[in-house]
Amino acid sequence: MKILFFLSLFLSFNTFAKELSVKFGTIAPAGTPWADSLEEIKNRVGKNSNNQIKIKTYLGGQLGGELEIMQKIRRGNIEGGGLTCGAMASIIPELDLLEVPFLFESSEEADFILDNYLLGPFKELFEKKGFVMLTWAENGWRSLGHKSKLIKTPEDLRAVKIRSQESKVHLAFWKKLNASPVAIATPEVLPALQTGVVEAFDNTPLFTLAAEWQTAIKFYTVSNHIYQPAAVIYSKKFWDKLDENQRKILMGPGNGLAVEIRSNVRKLGDSLIQVLKESGITTYNLSMSEKEAFKKVASGLAEEAVKSIGGESARIYALIQEGKKAFKAKK
Repeated sequence: MKILFFLSLFLSFNTFAKELSVKFGTIAPAGTPWADSLEEIKNRVGKNSNNQIKIKTYLGGQLGGELEIMQKIRRGNIEGGGLTCGAMASIIPELDLLEVPFLFESSEEADFILDNYLLGPFKELFEKKGFVMLTWAENGWRSLGHKSKLIKTPEDLRAVKIRSQESKVHLAFWKKLNASPVAIATPEVLPALQTGVVEAFDNTPLFTLAAEWQTAIKFYTVSNHIYQPAAVIYSKKFWDKLDENQRKILMGPGNGLAVEIRSNVRKLGDSLIQVLKESGITTYNLSMSEKEAFKKVASGLAEEAVKSIGGESARIYALIQEGKKAFKAKK
């Protein structure tokens, strides 16, 4: 019995002492707030584990586009990553509801609904599909870039070859605008713009600059038509192999990280538009009436998405509407 006891003690010690390597994949480029946030997570985990858990980040799509990274996380080939909800909707369709244009009226409203109404339901949906959700993150408000003309009206997008994120809601929106969307993975967008495969795209000013897409356009319209959340996730296959102490360290403050992650992105604010201007790009802010014209085109898209997505989408959409009412009531 004593031999078995000491053998068990020896094995337990070696299991704890063995270093745990965690690969994180993302398309976020180095030198961005997203990369900084992952670095902060990496440092916290290293410190709290006495460097027994080491996170290595692979930035800028080193491990592939978002769909490829997510599949690798699901299979357990990558332990974790940071991805946009538009991309993750390929596996968790209900996330596509968050991509509906003009769904959220402000960042504050989006934060309130995501944190207080959608966190729990989506954690459950993530787990069912093979993921463990750490925290919400964000890409931010998407706007329009074009190689040769300024976009002011829905008609300006007619027949325009526009890069679409690989999301059913994004594709449906562009088709409602009578554009010609082409679904292209993020690492391939710049070459597609340069060679004329597409002539336009939508993304945040931050990501546009970080990925150097601004080098291929001359015009940028601040439309803020989609608020795009993101999430930091772990592979459930990886998670299930961990002990409780390892899980506690890797989870840390959980969604409490969202406040800092969002702040890191938002503090740059309008300065990024100024950077675009200084790069020689003509920028334009849609007026309220011009934005309403785009909203009119997007009308009904959420309800259409609920019908086509199925699953838990009706419940998620009802929670969004409930959250919107609660947010207005507390103002």
